[in-house]
Amino acid sequence: MFSSHHCVTDGGRPTVVRSNTTRSAGFTLIELMIVVAIIAVLATLVTKMIQQAQAKAAEAGATTTISTISSALEEYNRDEGVYPGWELNVDDVDLEEFNAFPVLYESIVGERPPNGKGGKNSPYVDLSTEMIVIVDDEYDGEYKRPGRDDMFDPEVEKFYWDPWSEPYRYRENSSKRRKEDWMIKRSTFDLWSTGPDGENSACFGIPEEGEEYDDIGNW
Repeated sequence: MFSSHHCVTDGGRPTVVRSNTTRSAGFTLIELMIVVAIIAVLATLVTKMIQQAQAKAAEAGATTTISTISSALEEYNRDEGVYPGWELNVDDVDLEEFNAFPVLYESIVGERPPNGKGGKNSPYVDLSTEMIVIVDDEYDGEYKRPGRDDMFDPEVEKFYWDPWSEPYRYRENSSKRRKEDWMIKRSTFDLWSTGPDGENSACFGIPEEGEEYDDIGNW
């Protein structure tokens, strides 16, 4: 951009008249920069709001799933007099790795005996097949979607995926004569998601004073 000027005659004396082209262009550029800055700030705020909404939706989804499965477990208990996993020995287990969810799954969703391991009124809940995974034998510690044969094979361990792509955790406490400190609901069962951070903190029980974790459970 540039400024220009021209001369006019005022009583025989030339007078320079300057154009304000540069000044107007300068203000326009500043205004444009301000608009861009405002848009950037608004975009950041909107993105943050969307992320917060997604996080709340994920937590609400996990809470709803845990409540639904817990209700199914109570129905199973009324029919069978026990909770799934009562026969499992939890002495000297690796608390972080232990997960009896496959037993839970077959009990509340599997076929009724003698064809399956479900309760006498199974299925007690309709879990979305989109959220069911099995251990991928080809990749240690990884999971994959089950095939059709896997879905109907009670020997294939099935897990239910939480919103953060980690399996829900389950352990039965009711039948255990020795109540451990890591049992959160000692008279029934513990069912939880490891939460957004994926750290299985609830396996060690409720947090000590001054500690917090983001696990979401039936407590």
